[in-house]
Amino acid sequence: MANFNVSVTQNREQQPADITAGVSTTYTISNTLEGSSYFTLETVKNSDGFYDTTSPKNTSGSFTLGSGLSSLVQSDYMASVVVAPGGGVLTFVPAIDIVKETLDLRGTGA
Repeated sequence: MANFNVSVTQNREQQPADITAGVSTTYTISNTLEGSSYFTLETVKNSDGFYDTTSPKNTSGSFTLGSGLSSLVQSDYMASVVVAPGGGVLTFVPAIDIVKETLDLRGTGA
């Protein structure tokens, strides 16, 4: 099990460590803003700014939203949640191994 602390106010940052398929990964997402904001996990796009057949499907798998999180939007390449003030915990069990350089984490509340 891997645990990462992230924030809705952080810039786009690389996943801090590789993640193994089937291993539960927890993101504790803080939100110090007065209103709700978003947090996103996103596969790194190719040089043309798109995903293609060589792009890893980094967000395929299962997500569990803890209190303070809602409205999961998920594809094979991106997953986003709404984060209430105070924050919440997002649990992700990936379907594939994820190489840290291929997954970005970003908040959108800055």
